[in-house]
Amino acid sequence: MEIEKKSLSPEEILYTVSNGKLSFSAFNTGCTVKELFVDTGSKKVDVLLGFDSLKEWEEKSQYHNAVVGRVANRISGASFFLNGKKYILDKNDGNNCLHGGFSGYDRKIWDVQPFSEDKKAGLIFKRTSPDGEQGFPGNLTVEVKYSVFENVFSMEYSAVTDSPTPVNIINHGYFNLNGEGDVKSHFLQLDSSEYLEIDENLIPTGKILSVSSTPFDFRKGKKIGEDSSVFAGENGGYDHCYVTGGDEKSLKRVGVLMGEKSGIKMEIFTNQRGFQLYTGNFLKKVPQKNSKIQDRYSGVCIETQRFPDSVNRPEFPSSVLNPGQVYYSRTDFIFDWNDV
Repeated sequence: MEIEKKSLSPEEILYTVSNGKLSFSAFNTGCTVKELFVDTGSKKVDVLLGFDSLKEWEEKSQYHNAVVGRVANRISGASFFLNGKKYILDKNDGNNCLHGGFSGYDRKIWDVQPFSEDKKAGLIFKRTSPDGEQGFPGNLTVEVKYSVFENVFSMEYSAVTDSPTPVNIINHGYFNLNGEGDVKSHFLQLDSSEYLEIDENLIPTGKILSVSSTPFDFRKGKKIGEDSSVFAGENGGYDHCYVTGGDEKSLKRVGVLMGEKSGIKMEIFTNQRGFQLYTGNFLKKVPQKNSKIQDRYSGVCIETQRFPDSVNRPEFPSSVLNPGQVYYSRTDFIFDWNDV
């Protein structure tokens, strides 16, 4: 196990953690994962999109590989009622609030503590989101833990509050298991049989639909871009929340993603009730790290989370955290590979 620390400025630090099979680097700003290398023995592939410098991240990022919160995904009308009081949030996505607003967790500097124990090593990020930040109530103390062990990259999130508040914290990782090109040729198999219906603004309607006989059915596995009708139009592609059947306690398998050129496979497990499948529909054509060009569909996100807009949807499981409770979310990415 190796852990390196590199100071980029008086406040900004880049950490690198490696166990030989997997290695990742992360900034203390936004708990942002700069790179995640998979070493197959014959090649090393960085399986995440991103940029060479933190300055580029600040200028070009669309939440690339960063932690987003206090509430990830969309909140309709950029507002919600809680215990009889209305809370007003940033409108940074039309009339809605996306990923916490204009100054989300991805823009904050976090305290970092590296750790190493037995065959596991990683980083623990901590900060307190004060009452009123982004418009949310309560002081929320958050801990984010990234670790590698064997061929597993694990992300854990925990939080406690002193006042009732909605919480939904994720990492917005853009994966490309080939390390280049677009992801429409990636093979994706998902265990989910249901997904959330959304309206024209990508807000859930409250209905849970079956994937049967729809382009959303990945149970048997297929190429991400197989159903061309989904990718029609200016912003075509997947941006939908699937149902895992999870209970926020035990880990449950989500499915597997495979890069057809690299032979790298990524199996996903989570304790969350849902995950957002997003195919980078709004990515812009810009230079990214390693002299490559990012464009639409260059990466795919599988964002394990609570149901979007659940604070405004009483029919969904509650996303409200109360004093005395502990919010806990975990997602494991298990890598395997075949030489191709």
